[in-house]
Amino acid sequence: MKNIIFLAFFAIILSSCSDLNKKELAQENLKKEEVLPFNERLIRHIESNLEIISNEKYSYKIYKEHLDNDTILDALISVNRLEFALEEARNSGNSAKRAEIGFTGRYNFIFYYDGGLDKISPAIPVPSSPHAKLSVDFVNLFNTNHKDIIVDYTIMNSRFRNYFTVLNHTPKQIFQWKLYDNLGEDNLSVNYIEYGKGSYSDVKDILIFEGGIENSKKVEDIYNFNPVYKKSGKLLHRFFYLPKERKYFTNK
Repeated sequence: MKNIIFLAFFAIILSSCSDLNKKELAQENLKKEEVLPFNERLIRHIESNLEIISNEKYSYKIYKEHLDNDTILDALISVNRLEFALEEARNSGNSAKRAEIGFTGRYNFIFYYDGGLDKISPAIPVPSSPHAKLSVDFVNLFNTNHKDIIVDYTIMNSRFRNYFTVLNHTPKQIFQWKLYDNLGEDNLSVNYIEYGKGSYSDVKDILIFEGGIENSKKVEDIYNFNPVYKKSGKLLHRFFYLPKERKYFTNK
């Protein structure tokens, strides 16, 4: 009986030591993660979030900017997985059909780095053609203390624009519009975007005009094309921001 009690007690001690070792190991890994250089932390985060295998080639780009109301620099990171898109198409047995639609899918992503919290967000997918990397820019819509995020993406011979602002440490999409359609064709249509004084709040309105592309005759590759936009006609839409809804709306 004593032997049984001793063995049971010994097993409990071993289990406790094992749990303690696991906690210590987890804490040690956390400490190592905290002191890693930012780029190394970022790569680990991207590959973990997107379940990227070690031999996959992908690209990322870091855009540093003040994106919230604190004084600490933040960043937006764009990620492109073209190789994965092509490999997935080959394995699908339907690569010709996927090629027809520009391999459009969830192969472009953004991540948000909050400098104040020192944290990187989960992946935010931007479904689009992976042959075209995301184009990122910034604009002051809400105030002059921080920038808001512009993400342009391509789907075949059309390009779109998403607007994000950071709310509660997370980028929230507040507006989306098409920049152009049918690039390289006779029926090309283009929108030109400007910003104006807010109609119902201090947040700037977004104005959509008839537009054009000055270099539209020089398109060699619809996925790697840098358009030069111009305003060519009348105002089509005026969008205003409603704080309660946290989105843009229009009267027409």
